[in-house]
Amino acid sequence: MGPAPLKNVPCAKGAICYCLDQFSRGRGARSRIIKLRDAIMKLAPNYAGLSQAFDEYLVAYVFPDKERRQRISAYLDTYWFVSGVPTTYFPTTPVARIYAEGVLETLELSLKGSGRPVPINSWWVLDADDFKMLNLANLKDGVTVGGDVTLLIMTPRPEKSGRAVPPWILGVEAEAYVTERQGRSVTTRRVRDL
Repeated sequence: MGPAPLKNVPCAKGAICYCLDQFSRGRGARSRIIKLRDAIMKLAPNYAGLSQAFDEYLVAYVFPDKERRQRISAYLDTYWFVSGVPTTYFPTTPVARIYAEGVLETLELSLKGSGRPVPINSWWVLDADDFKMLNLANLKDGVTVGGDVTLLIMTPRPEKSGRAVPPWILGVEAEAYVTERQGRSVTTRRVRDL
């Protein structure tokens, strides 16, 4: 998640989504996922300190620059996770709890892979009717199978915004396309180009 994208941008892959994708792959992924899961679980039931847990057990793996990580944590606290702050995007929603429990479900599904954890593919999808976390995975006999575990962070479009600048999608592998009606025709556009 990052600053709210412009109106014509339907989804984004901000720092947390990108970090979840990256840290769930390769050597040591199981250990990293378990450490993040355990750190988030310790914050229950209100999940105060969620941005710090993400910083220490997730973001630091992908972005070693301390100053960049501090900006990410401050942004998450200001606009997402700290209740009662006038700058928060969704002031009447228990965002930290919904977010934490949605990520925990994602991590558990990833850990249910046979052998290695199943890689995570996460996206922020805007214009939902309410704030919710949606997990998608294929399971067979309690084992997660298939190419990845998908996490969709589905939210209404924030009315307030931090600095809304491209890129909407971090990383070189992630791509998103939007197919929609425009006037009398149907078009498909690459989100990176919006």
